[in-house]
Amino acid sequence: MKIRFPAHGIQAISVLFVVINFCLMLPVSLPAGQAILKYSENGIFQDERNGMMWQVERSNKMKSVQEVENFLKELNSGKYDDWRLPTKEELSDLFTIFDLKNNGDVKIRLEGSYWILGRDSEVQVGSWEIGDGCGPTRAYYTKKAGYLRAVRP
Repeated sequence: MKIRFPAHGIQAISVLFVVINFCLMLPVSLPAGQAILKYSENGIFQDERNGMMWQVERSNKMKSVQEVENFLKELNSGKYDDWRLPTKEELSDLFTIFDLKNNGDVKIRLEGSYWILGRDSEVQVGSWEIGDGCGPTRAYYTKKAGYLRAVRP
């Protein structure tokens, strides 16, 4: 005896198979609410996933690359000498940690524009605006002035 499946049943099974495989290929992420940021030193918090250290306080608003370079030079004359601008991806990841409420007891100001190191090592300033798409998505828009939240290493 041969078992026959209706054509729509085979299509449904095929779609289910594709969906399951897609879900298995998605990167594993932390569930919302699981703290991954911790205060490590006075004025510094750390991402426990990758060891990156961030300034708790952001700079005053700066309008030029020269101001940014001067700020980093002064910052690097202290305890650590490897503070730098975050990349667009690093700063976006930090924002996402707060979006998902994975920041634990770390409280910082996020609103406004920020200086970043863009593609091809281009220093630029801009901000993310939350889109109206599916889930918390952000689009990056360049601006003329912004804050600096330095990161190391």
